[in-house]
Amino acid sequence: MSTVKEKTLRLVQLGLLSGLIILLQMYFVIPLPGSLTLSLVLVPIVVGAVLYGPGSGALLGGVFGVLVAVMAVQGRLGALTNMMVAYNALLTVAICVLKGVAAGFVPGLIAKVFKKRRFAGILLAAAAAPIANTGIFVAGMLTVFRGVMLEFADGIGMGGTNALYFAVVVLVGVNFIIEFAANLILSPAIAGIVRGVKKIGR
Repeated sequence: MSTVKEKTLRLVQLGLLSGLIILLQMYFVIPLPGSLTLSLVLVPIVVGAVLYGPGSGALLGGVFGVLVAVMAVQGRLGALTNMMVAYNALLTVAICVLKGVAAGFVPGLIAKVFKKRRFAGILLAAAAAPIANTGIFVAGMLTVFRGVMLEFADGIGMGGTNALYFAVVVLVGVNFIIEFAANLILSPAIAGIVRGVKKIGR
């Protein structure tokens, strides 16, 4: 396939993946028992990162991050996020975008390193996406938004709880485990999509 066709196909595929990211984030969050949810938005980010590398992964993750930032500023992501925006909207936006970019860049980098062991690379990339996304959020909670987090903890009757425990277990614990497990379970599907797209590109 010529370079022009390769670039065109890549642009079209990244556009489709970006559209899928927007749809999944805005309209396809699956409610689970209690207050838990399952979002599959990281899957198309991983697909793009594996197919085209860390740069494209970062671009797709950036689409996700910007969308989350917009939703945060609009007050659509819950009480804690509203408190974060009220405290410092710019830092909130920065963390939203940064964690999204990382959720695409890191998997792309891993897939590139493991390109000769394709499935292992996809498995590790799928696992890395929620870790990078959640890890940066937790880091933000424990540093620049520590005071906001502790105020939020106090407001829900958990004042005095260890900050690390509250950030890791209370704020992200079960949801992170669910999304991490979902990404791993969907790894074979991601591998199948990657194989299919590679064949189209030949």
